[in-house]
Amino acid sequence: MYLNNSKLTSAKIINGLIIAICGVPAVINVLLLILMTTADDPVFTPVVRLIFNAFFIISLVLQIGIIIWRAIFLNSLTRCMLYNSILEEDHDGIITYSEMASMTGYTEARVVKDLMSFSKRNYMVNITVGRSAVRVDLLSDENEFQVVACPSCGAHVNIRKNGGGRCVHCGTFMRLKGEDQNV
Repeated sequence: MYLNNSKLTSAKIINGLIIAICGVPAVINVLLLILMTTADDPVFTPVVRLIFNAFFIISLVLQIGIIIWRAIFLNSLTRCMLYNSILEEDHDGIITYSEMASMTGYTEARVVKDLMSFSKRNYMVNITVGRSAVRVDLLSDENEFQVVACPSCGAHVNIRKNGGGRCVHCGTFMRLKGEDQNV
């Protein structure tokens, strides 16, 4: 699942930039709107004020709409990253929806809906959403396990090749790296 991390992080950064790009002009629009309604300058005739105020209000509404839309997407992206981290740390690559629901605090129906949506939109590319569980599909031909010694406690742990897992004894997260598959 770590293959999804760079894609999700990039999406989160881009989303934050979009919110910032829309947020700054929205604040400027509010200030200009206040200035236009309170200014006593004779240049600003009532018709000119009406035109400017209408423009600023329409612009502000659009910017606020974009900010709300991106904030909802950011919430969705945060859930996706949470699911990704849970799947990444699983030792055998299969987690039932009830397990995922208990780990996240979401309902089982929400977990299924989210995972199907994230898979369909290609946010999580190497998962298979089944009837009762989600499975991590490694993007290699090697779906074998390798027994490694935990670097913290020395316990023997089965970890998927080209993947990662958590020691069941001490909780240390390990990832097999490189061709020789060292921890």
